[in-house]
Amino acid sequence: MIITTIKPDKKHLTRLIFDDGGEQLLDNDVLAEGSVAVGQDISTEELKELKFNSDYKRAKSRALWYLDRMDYTEKALYEKLLKAGFSKKASAAVLAKLCEFGLIDDRRYAERMAERCKENNISKREAMHKMLLKGVPYDLAKEMLEETDTDEEEQIKNLLEGKYAYKLTQEKGAEKVYAALVRKGFSYSSVRSAMKKYTEQLEFCEE
Repeated sequence: MIITTIKPDKKHLTRLIFDDGGEQLLDNDVLAEGSVAVGQDISTEELKELKFNSDYKRAKSRALWYLDRMDYTEKALYEKLLKAGFSKKASAAVLAKLCEFGLIDDRRYAERMAERCKENNISKREAMHKMLLKGVPYDLAKEMLEETDTDEEEQIKNLLEGKYAYKLTQEKGAEKVYAALVRKGFSYSSVRSAMKKYTEQLEFCEE
């Protein structure tokens, strides 16, 4: 294929037009590094290599932009790159490089998330659900949650004294709060015990 036209297109991209009518958008820097010029005869394999290098460069730039704003698991960032339109091959290559340099670490991510869930009084069952949604592998999420020293009754107590304190004063409030806590993933026994202690504490304070 002979390159007949090279013209600027979208930001950081240049459009190549070939003698057979075909077109290809490529990254400006990749074209400069490859010394691509009008009149050049380029093979299909050479064009594929340029396309991959272009996709890789742009996907890497986008991934670093995402990571500058928040942490991601390997799976979540890979899916985000695919959704942004980058190829599977380029996205996988970028993720491999980012993991190699420690910019993505699922274990570190899972450990931090488990601690945040504990601090925010999120049950281990709900925390597991949240971690899986974020792309943490099941076995790793289970391991991190098992290693996190969580007092379920203490978490429930914090919720009763904060988020659910007003609801408990309403009609059938105790029943509704009980059901809500169970839906949040806390065990029946822990909810019963924590609510009993909380009620006894309130009665003691009122005496």
